Amino acid sequence: MSYRRKKKSNKSFIITIILLVLLIFVSSISDGLVKAGNNAVNTIFMPVNKISYSISSELIKAVEDTIGSKQTRSEIEKLKIENKNLLKENANLNEIINRKDFLKAEKKAMKNEKYDYIKAQIISSDVKSMQESFFIDKGKKDGLKVNDVILQAIGDSEYSSAVIGKVVKVNATTSKVETIKNSSNDVSFINSRSGDYGVIDDFKNKTISGYMLEVSSDAKKSDILLTSGIGGVYPKGLYLGEISNVYMSKDSLRKNVNIDSPVDFTHLYRVLVLRR
Repeated sequence: MSYRRKKKSNKSFIITIILLVLLIFVSSISDGLVKAGNNAVNTIFMPVNKISYSISSELIKAVEDTIGSKQTRSEIEKLKIENKNLLKENANLNEIINRKDFLKAEKKAMKNEKYDYIKAQIISSDVKSMQESFFIDKGKKDGLKVNDVILQAIGDSEYSSAVIGKVVKVNATTSKVETIKNSSNDVSFINSRSGDYGVIDDFKNKTISGYMLEVSSDAKKSDILLTSGIGGVYPKGLYLGEISNVYMSKDSLRKNVNIDSPVDFTHLYRVLVLRR
């Protein structure tokens, strides 16, 4: 009886050992399969991950190259502000220089012993209409009269001033001026080289235009045009500008000229009133 119990106990022990060995074996196989599975997954997805990482890296680099990193963008904004301040400072300096040159030219023009001048400030004008008319701060109390000629100092070595227009209305302390670009203010001119006459009669696209009285008139680019004195408003010999283009009308019955004036009609600041 005791022998049988012992034999049965040994058999149970052996079975237990075998089961443990099988369990260890199965466990090792499972680990191998898991590792193999992980390796397979890594093998499949690693190229994809590498491509994704490469693309994202390149995109980030491209974005930083285009708009810069946060630090770079901050530096760019700082440089923009500094550049804006420098441009403003440069504009102010240019304005001072231009005004200085203008004052020198004005002083030179007023030394002309042939005429008497009064300085006048432009006080009222729509920027768009300034090229055709504006108001000045001089009037009857200053001795101004209708048809007084308005000039601007230009500082040219030969001609110290150029024609702007004429006074068309005089009030007690102000006067209205119409420029030579006004359609109602035709100006007769003479070509200083050839002596031929013409008339300024149009202004389009910032260009002063006119025509020669005779189709056979001798006129060419760079010829200097002066007031002719015809009409009694503008004295003879006032500087108007230079011919920039000569061309015939479509019917060939009129010789037209374009004229470059030294006066910037869009930036008028102060003018001279010619007293006779």
